[in-house]
Amino acid sequence: MTAQTPPEQQTLENTEETPLAKASRPFKWFGVTVAGGLATIITGAVVTGWSWVQDQWRDFQQEPRISAIVYSPENEAISFAFPDAITSGLDRRLLLKGDYLPVLRSHGGARIGEMKVLLVLRGRRNDPIRVVDVRPRILSSGPVAAGTCLSLHSAGDSPVFPVKADLDRLASTGGGPSGRLLEKNLDLAYGERASVELTVTARKRRYAWDIEVSYAYGDSARVQHAYFTPEDGRPFQLTGPARRYAIAYGNPAITNFREVGRNIKKC
Repeated sequence: MTAQTPPEQQTLENTEETPLAKASRPFKWFGVTVAGGLATIITGAVVTGWSWVQDQWRDFQQEPRISAIVYSPENEAISFAFPDAITSGLDRRLLLKGDYLPVLRSHGGARIGEMKVLLVLRGRRNDPIRVVDVRPRILSSGPVAAGTCLSLHSAGDSPVFPVKADLDRLASTGGGPSGRLLEKNLDLAYGERASVELTVTARKRRYAWDIEVSYAYGDSARVQHAYFTPEDGRPFQLTGPARRYAIAYGNPAITNFREVGRNIKKC
């Protein structure tokens, strides 16, 4: 009879490592570690490279680097002024019916004294865009509007960054740099948003203006600019108060307007 090795002893003999296997164990561990590290590096390089390619393609397509939603809230009583006196004709009939928006557009109606504009900026590149300033840009100016006054009695969690600007002061400096108006830089990665609320005032003249956003992009030290207007593409309109208005309309009933006076001092 041939002697048989017990099963337990066979298992121990089969699983026992040879000296060569023991010596190669550290090299196997090193190889696995290096391979894992290389895979991580390569994956990061591919992702970074693809983001760079996407940004370059968007630049080539001349897609805007910053987009914005522009909104001027009307949650308080608001007054507008027109350069000319609307005393008769179709525009007067429209005002008396409460249809004032077409008259605002056709006669260049401007807010009186102060207006607020909410600007919601959004980055459109993977490489973050640093917004360094936000300010009004004056497009034209003229004497205060003193023809017609129109008073509206309206029914009445990201941080919002305030910007306050005096158009009279900006006009006196030619609209050039007079110190930053935005108190801190805003870094916008792709899809990130930041809200800026502009409070713009005028006392001496009437102004048409849009919003200038100054930003730095990529490795360039050059400050670039983007410009924004309301949704209809027309500039904002703001005028200082007049000493007197030829005619004034109001809507105390919320719906229709009525004439409230002529040659009046206050709108």
